[in-house]
Amino acid sequence: MLEDLIILNNYFTRLCIFLSSGFGIGYIKYAPGTAGTFLGILIFFLLTSLNIYFNILSLVIFVLVSIIICNIANNYYSEDDSKKIVLDEIAGVFVATYNIDPTAFNIIAIFILFRLFDIFKPFPISYIDEKLKNGIGIVVDDVVAGIYANITFLLASFYFVKIL
Repeated sequence: MLEDLIILNNYFTRLCIFLSSGFGIGYIKYAPGTAGTFLGILIFFLLTSLNIYFNILSLVIFVLVSIIICNIANNYYSEDDSKKIVLDEIAGVFVATYNIDPTAFNIIAIFILFRLFDIFKPFPISYIDEKLKNGIGIVVDDVVAGIYANITFLLASFYFVKIL
C-alpha cells in the first residue's frame, strides 16, 4: 500500500514537473521564459472562441492550479524559481491577453509588454518576486506583470484611438 502511494506520488511529481515546464519548453537552453510566453499566446488563441464568463473562470482556475503545480515543481529543483518552470509565464500572459481582440498587432504588443514587465519587474512585481516564495511567488509576480501589460495595452489603445 505504502509503495503504491510512493509510486503514485512520484508520477504526480513528474506530471507537475512536465506541466510546469510547459510540456518541456522550459528545458530549452535559451530564453525559456519567452518560449513559455509564446506557448501562453497559443493557449490564448485556443480560448478566444469561448464566452467571457468561461474565460474568467478558466483564468482563475488556471492561475490557482498553476500555483499548486509550480510549488510542487519548485520543491523538485535545487534552485528557487527555476528557469525551467515556465507555467508562471503561461499564466501571466493568459492574464495579459484577457479581453484583448486577437489581432496580430494586439498579440505582438501584449507579448512584448508582458515580457518587458516580467523581465524588468517594476514595483510591486519586484517586491512580490523577492518576498513571496514557492508556488505563490513564482506565479503571482507573473500574474501582476500580466495585469500591468493588459492595463498598459488598454490605456494605450484608448489613447491612440482618441488621437486618430
